[in-house]
Amino acid sequence: MFNKVRVQLVCGLIISMNGLKAQSAAELLDPAGFVTKYNTEFKGIGPRVYVLPAPRTKQEVLVDSYKEKTNFYDSIARQLDYQNLVEEFQLTSNAAFLKQQFQPYPSSPEKWTELINSLKKNNNTQLAVGLTNQYALETIKQKDVKKAISILGDALALVQNTAFRDDASVVQFNLSNAHLYQGSYAHADALQEQYLQRAVNDKSNIDQANSLVRVALIRAYQKEYQAAENSIIRRAIPLYNKMKDAQGKTKAWIQLAKIYQIQNKHTEAQWFLIQARELARSRNFKTDLPEIEYMLGYSKFIQQNYRIAKSELEHAKTLADQENNKVLQLAIHDKLGEIDMIMGNYDDAAEHLSHYWKLRKELF
Repeated sequence: MFNKVRVQLVCGLIISMNGLKAQSAAELLDPAGFVTKYNTEFKGIGPRVYVLPAPRTKQEVLVDSYKEKTNFYDSIARQLDYQNLVEEFQLTSNAAFLKQQFQPYPSSPEKWTELINSLKKNNNTQLAVGLTNQYALETIKQKDVKKAISILGDALALVQNTAFRDDASVVQFNLSNAHLYQGSYAHADALQEQYLQRAVNDKSNIDQANSLVRVALIRAYQKEYQAAENSIIRRAIPLYNKMKDAQGKTKAWIQLAKIYQIQNKHTEAQWFLIQARELARSRNFKTDLPEIEYMLGYSKFIQQNYRIAKSELEHAKTLADQENNKVLQLAIHDKLGEIDMIMGNYDDAAEHLSHYWKLRKELF
């Protein structure tokens, strides 16, 4: 009886061992289940099988993709600054005449120089200054700001001691902004102070206010934050109020918010952005609203208030799409995608990443 039981146990063990052997060939060697063919009879050099990790999931690939692009945000912010440089570039008093007489403008630096020199020789100083200023703008549009600074310097030297005071101020303003973009704060500061003094002498409240806002931004980049804030709050805003210049006041609030964002004071930034938004909506300043909404969403993002940030950024996206503002669209997709990753909305995050790369390749 004992021997019979022992035989049955041994047989059962053999069957189990055979089953385990079959399982190891099919399953144990590939627990992920991605190998469809496996030759258990193969005899060769090395281990009988290399067990590879399972392919990365869609979510893991997405996480790595977002990590890879994190450091590029500074380049997007820089592109937004460049866009503002182009938009804020001022034209001389004869810009309409120049457009009528000289468009299409010269197609090469040599032709620009030839045309401007011919006007100088004929003592057409105002036309030469206007065209030189226009040449600088075209150069900035080609993203050669360093060369544009040199061109604007030539224009300022040409107009500085003439009777064309308004055009001299325009060139001065543009040159200061170009230096600010390049980070040449001392040059930008000196030029903007000269512009401001001329505006004071001419009793031009609007020019004074505009200059004070630029001075504030220069001060902020030099980390003189209190002086920067006071330049707008105590000096520029009262002038805009006096002249009933709602557009200028809106832009001043936006710049003030940027100064607070530079300091990582996002609650204060939002307070001024809300005022800017209310004024822009009441006066239908459509071009200012996309940037305002984006800045509001960005501050909420930094404060980790992701639900509100997403709502504001989606609104900013709608406005940026209407304006076809591709740089702002890129910045918005960048932040919306990060929010969706944090919130676990991986399909939405993947869609934002697709738009992000499409715009980034187009712009950069």
